[in-house]
Amino acid sequence: MRTQPLRVLGLHDAHDSGVTLLEDGRFVYAASEERFSRKKFHWGFPNESLRNLFETTGVEPASIDAVAISGQSKFEVGETMALSFDAQKINMWKRHGETIARTLGPLTDSPLFARAVKGVGMLQRPRAAVRATLRSYGITAPVRFYDHHACHAASAYFTAGTDPVLVLTADYSGDGVSGTVSVGRDGRLTRIAHASVVHSSGRFWDVITHLCGFKPTRHAGKITGLAAYKPSPEAYARLRMLYGGNASALRFENKERRVWLGEAKRIRDVLPGATREELAYAAQKVLEEAYIDVLRAAIQRTGIRDIALAGGTFANVRLNQLLVELPEVNSIHIFPHMGDGGLCTGAAFFATAERTPLHPFLLEHMYYGPQYDESAIRAAAQKHGLALETLDNPAERIACELAAKRVIGVYQGRMEYGPRALGNRSILAEPADPTMMDWLNKRLARTEFMPFAPMILEDAAPRYFKNFSKFAYATKFMTICCECTEEAKQKAPGIVHKDGTARPQSVSERRQPLIADALRRYNELTGLPLCVNTSFNKHEEPIVCTPEDAVKEFLRGGVDTLIIGGFAARAPVRESSRATHGVAESVQAAR
Repeated sequence: MRTQPLRVLGLHDAHDSGVTLLEDGRFVYAASEERFSRKKFHWGFPNESLRNLFETTGVEPASIDAVAISGQSKFEVGETMALSFDAQKINMWKRHGETIARTLGPLTDSPLFARAVKGVGMLQRPRAAVRATLRSYGITAPVRFYDHHACHAASAYFTAGTDPVLVLTADYSGDGVSGTVSVGRDGRLTRIAHASVVHSSGRFWDVITHLCGFKPTRHAGKITGLAAYKPSPEAYARLRMLYGGNASALRFENKERRVWLGEAKRIRDVLPGATREELAYAAQKVLEEAYIDVLRAAIQRTGIRDIALAGGTFANVRLNQLLVELPEVNSIHIFPHMGDGGLCTGAAFFATAERTPLHPFLLEHMYYGPQYDESAIRAAAQKHGLALETLDNPAERIACELAAKRVIGVYQGRMEYGPRALGNRSILAEPADPTMMDWLNKRLARTEFMPFAPMILEDAAPRYFKNFSKFAYATKFMTICCECTEEAKQKAPGIVHKDGTARPQSVSERRQPLIADALRRYNELTGLPLCVNTSFNKHEEPIVCTPEDAVKEFLRGGVDTLIIGGFAARAPVRESSRATHGVAESVQAAR
């Protein structure tokens, strides 16, 4: 008889590496390596996050029952090669893939071709080195490597909370394919379709990102934001000649089988003179229509209307919105760490399900990273000469600072797992200023056209977002857009994007007590149950992890006030903080 829970360590050691620890199939710890290394989308073995896992949980390495590693093959050796459009720096597939794809034609769509591509990558997978590294930590549990897209599918299926589930994955590529359609039923996943590396929606998006003048992968989200600025039906019609959805094969379709450099050249040829805004609009619409076709066909084929999504393509919140709005769809669950950073969790779910019955459950939150105590906060402040004020009521202070139109950095509790700041490592600001996108983006050194997302009390959300009940679960994790109501547009223009949507996070006292209490008090002061929420970080850097990260970012000038644990620090008054004398007095009273 077991005297301890079944402990499974999930690990991802390539793009956006990280670790997850499950006990009996439930989260104990999860974090991405980038937060510790301070290298965005950290590439390589997650040494620092693994060390922090043991420090945070107190779990002994020898007590791990199984190690599950995502990815059975490996091609890229780092971000520079992965994202380069320099013909001298790209890998074999990017250099010769188009010739292979256009020569072999439909043969590249077959499972045999996918296995061949995966087989080449398996020869480059450093399995012995990974096992040796694990042993150096004192981990003696058996190690198994799991398929990339199977891990994406598992992360989505086992957190969907219902059974059966239709599971879609899509990204750049992994283990020979770029997307899958599977049925999750009774704790098992059965793949019914795949998209080869030729038909990659993720690669398409990286090429578009490059053509728009941004860094592929790293700036993929900017394209969705930019797409709202200049609708161009002509650009869409032209790009649609090259890409679309293949309903019979259940995949995104690269119609001419162009790859990377040839892909970029062909798009330029088809859209000569197109502005970046027109190109972004066309790409966004092509992606949306393609996956609408795929999802509708998959529902018709399987009869399953509850959907789960994972993979970097489904970081596209506007796409997710349109999918959930389909009348054929009953519910959609997007795994909150949908990109490669979530693969370690999918691997851990797979290894758990092999050893004990595991069925889908709903996530309550994503606060699974490290937490730092008061002594660490004081030490960080002392190191940087920062005076801290002890707070009796941090929620009251947050509300009053928001009412005084100050920008606030909030650092509390366990760090979020995933790409979104969900109130524990967040920057908050008032939502009523229509010029917010301009001046706050400049202050944070971010791209000027990117919208800011709102954080809103869950019980107030239906007043601000249309058909909120169908989006409610996804809004807990900021994985979807919603159409804004007239009340939202009038009262909170700072959170409304040019296309009339927003990407909200809904909060409640159960999931996020500090922020919920602050918003209720802010509502009493201003009549607004919401605020702007963006990630607490400098542009091009990961979200802050440690108290020192937060203090350094505060001292850089990104925020006016830092709420860190049970303490506060105030920067000198800034013109951009827009403080008003009357509300400033209420802040003084709250001290």
